[in-house]
Amino acid sequence: MPTCKYDGKTDPEDHISAYEGHMLLYTDTDLVWCKVFPSTLTGLGQTWFKSIPPATVFDFRQLTSMFVTHFVSNKRKEKTTDELMLVKQGETKSLRDYVGSFNAKAVTIPTLQQEVAVLALMTGLKEGTPFRSYRDRKKLTNLT
Repeated sequence: MPTCKYDGKTDPEDHISAYEGHMLLYTDTDLVWCKVFPSTLTGLGQTWFKSIPPATVFDFRQLTSMFVTHFVSNKRKEKTTDELMLVKQGETKSLRDYVGSFNAKAVTIPTLQQEVAVLALMTGLKEGTPFRSYRDRKKLTNLT
């Protein structure tokens, strides 16, 4: 049985994905998925489930739609390249630390184009560093 729990404070779609992954190991029967789902809810999630009027949910797709709609304010906001452009090396940060911070942010952007990533990386470098001078001599087009 699924061990994932939802308390109403995180992304509901993450919970649905984890739940589906667990349930596919056992069965693909829609009725069972609907019956087991409330056992994965705690706190606000359980309160929401108890508020559903009887005989109003007819399949798992409808249940998940209602669930995601109710907890939509907890959906994780998709990261954009704008946020990547804000990552700066700073005066005291080493190149290694800057690249580490940059990469940590870059991997959270699902539609990141390499050219934009390179532009953002180079824009965030502090002035006068050897790497920035090297970059100015080369035409880099990807992060490798």
